[in-house]
Amino acid sequence: MPTFDTPEPISALIQFPLGDLRITAEDRADTVVEVAPTSASSEADVQAARQLRVEYAGGKLLVKGARERGIASWLSWLGGSASVDVSIWLPTGSRVEARAAAPMRTEGVLGECVFESSLGDSVIDRTGELRLSTTHGDIRVGAVDGQASLSTSNGSISVGQVSGDLRAMTASGSITVDRALGGVNAKTAYGSVRLGEVVRGKVQLASAYGELEVGVRLGTAAWLEVHTQYGKVRNHLTAADAPAATDETVEVHARNGYGDIVIRRA
Repeated sequence: MPTFDTPEPISALIQFPLGDLRITAEDRADTVVEVAPTSASSEADVQAARQLRVEYAGGKLLVKGARERGIASWLSWLGGSASVDVSIWLPTGSRVEARAAAPMRTEGVLGECVFESSLGDSVIDRTGELRLSTTHGDIRVGAVDGQASLSTSNGSISVGQVSGDLRAMTASGSITVDRALGGVNAKTAYGSVRLGEVVRGKVQLASAYGELEVGVRLGTAAWLEVHTQYGKVRNHLTAADAPAATDETVEVHARNGYGDIVIRRA
């Protein structure tokens, strides 16, 4: 396994066609990369693992696989592409940019991150500013210290806490956010949207089919503009003429096709 001395957080760029990616951030002074064929009995997988480049210089880690082109890529798609499993252990706070048709999982605290996957679930522990997109798969994020942009064409989105503004989009699936400390823009064509606690900023929710629910933190004043075409609006907040001078304020804009809208205290 390639091992590099990295006493400080690093930047990692990871690109490979197909497989599995696991990243562990720890309080450590080195970076370790493990590459293995997904199937040891597959000659294509074994060859792909051998061809994967692993390089490190000047605080930057590169893990890159060969990209198939032209007819070869179509034949590979029809017959099954070579697949590799990549595991990386690096210092806490490292920045990561990863692109692959692969499930992506992280543990520990990372810095700013970009993840792009066309296949598989993404399970992310804790990061700085985060951009994550996948074509087919669920997204689960523990905590983001900064802004977050999350999107999937087919899958659900679940987030523990975001300190900055959040954008969450899915064509088919539910969106759940336990705590949002900034603005939120959450939309799904088919599924529910639940915000456990919002504190401030502009909150925009939309669904064509599914329930919308927003919990407003106690002490935060809320301005509401909500509408559902086929469903009920249940507002459990107490009306007031104006917020107190010390109140946080949040704007809630919610649009639903088929389903209820629930506004409550967190």
